[in-house]
Amino acid sequence: MIQVKEVRGGYGEKEVIRGINFEVKQGEFLGILGPNGSGKSTLLKLISGMLAPKSGEVRVSGQLVQSYRPKVLSQKMAVLPQKTDQAFSFTVGETVQFGRYPYQKGWLQSVTQEDMQIVNKVMEQTDVAQFKDQSIHELSGGEQQRVYLAQALAQQPEYLLLDEPTSFLDLAYQKDLLDLIKEETTSSRLTVIGVFHDVNIASLYCDRLLLLDEGKTEMIGQPHHVLTPERINRVYETNVTPLQHPFRPNPQLIIEPAGESLASNAKLADGWSTYDKEGMAFSIKQPLRILSSHEKRGGFFWKRSLGTGSETLLDELDDREALLFYDQTNGSKQFAAEDTEDDMVLYGMRQQDELTIWLVLKETRSDGSSVQLMGQLVHMIKQATSMPIHHLCIATAGMQETKNGELLQERLRQKLHRLLYTLNAI
Repeated sequence: MIQVKEVRGGYGEKEVIRGINFEVKQGEFLGILGPNGSGKSTLLKLISGMLAPKSGEVRVSGQLVQSYRPKVLSQKMAVLPQKTDQAFSFTVGETVQFGRYPYQKGWLQSVTQEDMQIVNKVMEQTDVAQFKDQSIHELSGGEQQRVYLAQALAQQPEYLLLDEPTSFLDLAYQKDLLDLIKEETTSSRLTVIGVFHDVNIASLYCDRLLLLDEGKTEMIGQPHHVLTPERINRVYETNVTPLQHPFRPNPQLIIEPAGESLASNAKLADGWSTYDKEGMAFSIKQPLRILSSHEKRGGFFWKRSLGTGSETLLDELDDREALLFYDQTNGSKQFAAEDTEDDMVLYGMRQQDELTIWLVLKETRSDGSSVQLMGQLVHMIKQATSMPIHHLCIATAGMQETKNGELLQERLRQKLHRLLYTLNAI
């Protein structure tokens, strides 16, 4: 366990950390967040013993961190910095072997068979054994960072400190590195404390988060308790929007540019549409937020085009990757559109006595509001006709709340009734 009790510290007369308290248990991954200048790296130096606190104490396994001899502390704790500049061109194998230095004794220090077994094991774990005889300088930044992680793991530490370890890595290397570290917290009960700039990565990998603000604890707790938009907006002095991760409950936050988005300026009349014998399609330059009830390809999407019908219709679309293209239509079918106004377009298809209805809105809505509107659309259709629904689709220009919801529903109800009449569904 690492215990930080009322720690204050900084550089010279400047106090950076102002009374921090927390504990980290064995096998836990704690992330430290905060804006630039909030004291993240300084706190990590205090925990590692590189910087002595002005007051308070840091205990590692119950013992004051300053009371450890350097080699003994290195057997307990390893530090992985964000970037390491190695002056000499050692091989990867030699670099990882340096992690065994805390265990070597005597004047003529040498690598033992046990050392080599551990070195080989961690090189395999971190997937750097293939570079064993290459110079560390021949590797990419991501490969080098895995080598330094192997070096840290070769120390067989109980505690691993990370100082923005993924700052210079691309997405794949970030994921690979943090997956490895997270696995160690599970398999070896490694305790990890890491400083992060990216709140979303910290949310995905850390068990708890410590949010600093001007050297003080703003909040410590599980990610969903710490990463609220209101708190992040206040501490970072910016504007973020919450976003649900599609597969995990971990909160995610996105920034919102100050300028108006293209989607909010979308004009439905700028797109093109067809609903003749070839099928029906809608395409516009700006991406639309789409909610589909399709049995196989349902859910939320950002797409620029909707389409269903023949291959001929598909070929007319310029950008197939921007298309949410449903099943090709077979058999007798009928298409119609109702009141293609600039703020609302309603498409319909009747095929084999099943209905497909698309609603395209210029107004912006949240995902939750779109789901609610989908339910209302289903209710309206069932009130008007007994014909079964094949699939429904709602496309909107963005993800903000819609105003005048009651007026929208009444207009939609009238348009839907006329559309169903045209399709001979009522």
